Amino acid sequence: MKVWISVKGIQYYDDDIQSVEFSTDGTLERTEGGYRLTYAESGATGMEGVTTSMLINPNSITLERAGAMNSFMILEKGRRTVFNYDTDFGGLVMGVYTKEINDRLSENGGELYFHYTLDINSDMASSHDIFISVKSTENRSSGDSKNGPKARRQAGLH
Repeated sequence: MKVWISVKGIQYYDDDIQSVEFSTDGTLERTEGGYRLTYAESGATGMEGVTTSMLINPNSITLERAGAMNSFMILEKGRRTVFNYDTDFGGLVMGVYTKEINDRLSENGGELYFHYTLDINSDMASSHDIFISVKSTENRSSGDSKNGPKARRQAGLH
């Protein structure tokens, strides 16, 4: 199903807090154990040219990014996992501990929230809150100015 996805990510690093928000078209598919959400990253995230795909289950999220940069993360509630992260300077091995996953997705859209921490060589690097809202675009009229591109630009959404 074609959907409109709004993402808000908040990163905490020492005393610094950074927030990124963007909206984009994507797809939501029902899978055997949950949902698959797929979308193209925005320049706002610094990952233009990357496609993100999330396989969302009640206690885990498999996040795969492919394109200009590649990564594969498994976020399991209550567990630390390790993954490879590609950068322009080479790959890193990082750890991710997922404290919370709150999945309220249905075949009509919904919301997803998850909180995780990242570490490099077991040293805490940052903490993240991710809020995702998913709305079906299939039943929306093309004249709906409330959700049109101009309204999204005015709201600061891309």
